[in-house]
This record gives sequence, structure tokens and C-alpha cells, in this order.
Amino acid sequence: MNGRDPLPMRAWTLLAGLAAFISASGCAAVREGPAAGQEVVFFPAPASISAAGEWSLTIQGRIFEPAGQSAGRQAVITLAARTLAPLLGVSPADAEQSDRFRERAGLLLSDSAGNTRVSVQLGEAPIALPASDPAGYFTADLTLSAAQVAALTRAGSISFASLPNGANGKVFAGQVMPLAEEGVIVVSDVDDTIKVTNIRQQREKLENTLLKPFAAVPGMAELYRSWQAAFGPGMHFHIVSAGPWQLYEPLRRFTEDAAFPPFTWSMRSLDIGSPAAILAALATDARDYKRQAIRALMTRFPKRHVVLVGDSGEQDPEVYADIVDEFMDRVDAVFIRNVSGEGCSAERYRKLFADEGASKLSVFVDPGELPPLAPASPGRALCAGRH
Repeated sequence: MNGRDPLPMRAWTLLAGLAAFISASGCAAVREGPAAGQEVVFFPAPASISAAGEWSLTIQGRIFEPAGQSAGRQAVITLAARTLAPLLGVSPADAEQSDRFRERAGLLLSDSAGNTRVSVQLGEAPIALPASDPAGYFTADLTLSAAQVAALTRAGSISFASLPNGANGKVFAGQVMPLAEEGVIVVSDVDDTIKVTNIRQQREKLENTLLKPFAAVPGMAELYRSWQAAFGPGMHFHIVSAGPWQLYEPLRRFTEDAAFPPFTWSMRSLDIGSPAAILAALATDARDYKRQAIRALMTRFPKRHVVLVGDSGEQDPEVYADIVDEFMDRVDAVFIRNVSGEGCSAERYRKLFADEGASKLSVFVDPGELPPLAPASPGRALCAGRH
């Protein structure tokens, strides 16, 4: 897959084919869900205020049936373990018996609940959300008054929960984070930016995605916390990743365990049960996805500045250069972790970041090399990398 997805094409093709083999057929009528045995995961999203004083809240999530509830899917996970073992550098038995592999492969192979509607309780009001797409994903933009948001906000976020129904009595919690009009948004990549993936090495990236514990890039959590301490509530952290939403939950646990500041998230919706959808995603440039996601964020928060943090392993420099060209006055700094051996004087960066854009760029190996980031001078950082 082009761009930032950590799974190689061979692995995606295998998982798509296996998932399609055991996927249930769709239903034309919208189902009120979740059904028995299905679960809902909500993905944290930012909320914005308009010039008229109204708030727009995004509720996003996915409805699915966990693979652990299906003997057929468990058998497919076993087959995937045996098939992918050579790519993982382990024996088929070790892959098959790995709880971590089975959990992550199970998330990728979980049965999507498409055309299903979830209702949530937001304050006093029950709200029926739009039906999910074939991959089980749904999103809704809700409008609330300033008074409603003020009454619902606790410790910087608004909590809500799904409503139980006759088929499924479980309640699933979610949150939205209201952001003030002005401030700084740190847009962060995941793989090889805050999490060690080694995406340029086929075997290592597959191992680090499916088999090994997620590991933080040394110093990155401390760096983000130092920025948070300097800026206070005026700084917000947002993930933009081309990886699939199926891996959100282990990634969320990883960021919490590594003591990163709270994130809101943008990831890609992939219907793992549809080979056609997977092949279409494989043909899609992740650079386009990430550029569009960042552009949408900046359009939604027109008075906020951004700091862009990524790495040189794939296309983050190209994506961020595009954003700098379009939003020159609002991009305060671009920080690129050097995983490709290209220092800031490399031809790649000379072409991408010219004139004023070059003054915003820092290329680093150790986060300790970076210049301080403070409200008094949030950008215009000199290039710290000389590697």
C-alpha cells in the first residue's frame, strides 16, 4: 500500500480474501443495532465552534462482531498465522499461539456490521446516528448551543454513551473534545513518528504491527508532554494516520500506556471483508488521504495554527510540504524524524521546503535535538538536523 500503512500488500490481500470467505451477506434494511454479540467503538474527535456561537460535534465509530465470537474466524486467524509466519520470521506454531497476533489479526478480521444504526445519549437527548457503511463505520456531525456544550463539558471533553436495545444490552462509551477557536494543533503521524514500526523494513514492520508489543519512539512522549506543559489548554494533539480504524484500540492503549497527551484521531475506513475495497485502498495514495484529512482539520479550525510532526520513512515530508504551501501563515513548524538517513540539507528537503517554508523545517533523530516550542515563539524553528 502506498504511504503509511504498516501492512504489506501480500498481507492485506491474504486477510481480505480470508475475511471475504467467511463474511455474512449484507441486508438492505437498516438494522437498529448493535445486534447481540456486536460491539461499538467510538473514536475521539474534536468539536469546533462557529462564528455564530454554535458548536459542531463529530461522533465517529465502528460497529463490528469480534472475531473471538466466531469459530470460523478463529480458524481463519490460525490459517493467517501459519501463512504469514515466514513473513514474521517465526515458526507457524509460534505465530498461531501468539495471543498478541490473534488479537490484532482478530481486529483486522472482525466482522463489520454495515447498514446498522446506533443511538447515543448526549445529555438529555437520545440521538439516532446515521447507518454504518459496509465497513461498519459511521460518522455524524451534531449541532449544539454554547450553553449545551458548557453544561456537558467535563475536564475538557464531552462524554456520551450508546443506548442499549432489546438485542444488545451493552453500553459503549465515547467522547468528543471541544476546542477553542484559537490555539495550536499538533498533527502527528504514528508509525516511526511516535511508535517504532521500521516501516522501511518489510519483516520488521509486519512484526511490529502484528506480533510484537507496540514500543514508543524514545523521547517522543516526553517531547509532547513538554509542549503540552508550555502551552496548556491552548494546545491540542491530533493523530492523522493512513492505517485502518481496526487497529485503533491497541494504538489507543499504546499511547495511554506510553503517557502521550490525549489525542483525537483520523484513520482510514477499510472494509476488510471486501477484496474489491482492499484493492481500491491499495491503489490509493495515502499522501492524498493524509493531505485531505489535514486540510479538513485546518478548514474546520481556521483560527488555529498547526505544528506538523512526522518522519522521513515514507511521504510525510511531501504531505507536510503541500500543507505548508497552502497554509504558509498557519504552519508554525514542521518536525521530521530522520529514519532514512536524509538530513535537512538533503536534496529532498531542498526541493520540498524552499524560501520561507525552509525556516519552518527541523529534521531530527533524537527529540532532544529540537528547538524549544513555546507560545511566545511557536515556530520559525531553524533546521536542527545535520544527519
